Amino acid sequence: MQRYSKAVYSSVLLALALVQAGPAWAAAPIRWKFKEGQSLNYVLERGAEGKVNLTGAEFAFKMGMAFDTTWQIKSVAADGTATVEQTVDRIQINMSSPLAGTMAYDSKNTEKPATGPVWAMLEPVVTGMLGQTFKVKISPLGIVSDIELPAKLSESFAKQKVGQNRQGGLGIGGNAFSEKGIKELITRSVVPLPEASDANAAWSQSFENVIPFVGTQTTEVKFTLAGNEKVDGKDLVKIAAATELTFEPADDARAELEITAQEGSGVFYFDAAAGVMINAAGKQSSAMEMSGPQELTQEIKETSRIRLGKSPDKAPAAASEAKPAAK
Repeated sequence: MQRYSKAVYSSVLLALALVQAGPAWAAAPIRWKFKEGQSLNYVLERGAEGKVNLTGAEFAFKMGMAFDTTWQIKSVAADGTATVEQTVDRIQINMSSPLAGTMAYDSKNTEKPATGPVWAMLEPVVTGMLGQTFKVKISPLGIVSDIELPAKLSESFAKQKVGQNRQGGLGIGGNAFSEKGIKELITRSVVPLPEASDANAAWSQSFENVIPFVGTQTTEVKFTLAGNEKVDGKDLVKIAAATELTFEPADDARAELEITAQEGSGVFYFDAAAGVMINAAGKQSSAMEMSGPQELTQEIKETSRIRLGKSPDKAPAAASEAKPAAK
């Protein structure tokens, strides 16, 4: 019988142990780990571009937004759920369309955009967010609850009915600065995590967008674990996401809507050791047709990114491609 040295025998046992243990991210549950007094800076970016054909008249549009935020962890409950105060430190907006014209705004500059219909609608919401604090609760699984808007923003929504989706389409333009859209943005900035961190883990998150007198669009995001990636010397958990849009017509619909094409994906990089998300990016393209009193078709491409850090002084307010950068 062939004999093995103690060193070889130990190496074989170690190899077997590693195989049985599986990937590093499967060794322990992945959780957000908040600490009282902790402060985090996140930049949230969203962009959209597309074209609309309304009864034969076609126009293109572009929009980019960036929000610099500070998360202050005020307290952490026994179950790990944190009470977080999120302050909006800076807002950047770039918009361009034949209907709204061109608008560029950066709260870091004192100069405001020229008076126009879009800025007239957005200004109360922007000023109601800038420098103001949102209160939320976030569980270790990334479940967001109890979102409290700043009093100044709530007052602006009460005075002006901008909380409704005015666009009536599938793009982010009509809903981005509504009360519902802002709460959705806050929720999307916190990646949800699986109960168990095994290779077969799959979980989902959904959002609804009611289009008045047409129906309800549902966005379902399905998440899966995609292994580890080493970035700047750190092992980060990679989470992949796929998005599906569905539509349910209203009982009293005055128009018919059909989603004719769609494709959506995203990727999230999470530092399991630190218990924080480092970077996330996603993209969604869709096309839809609406018939009724007027014929309308829309094609839109949306991008989003969330990352630790702050915007540079001259950063464009448009979301960039996914990059696994731990910065």
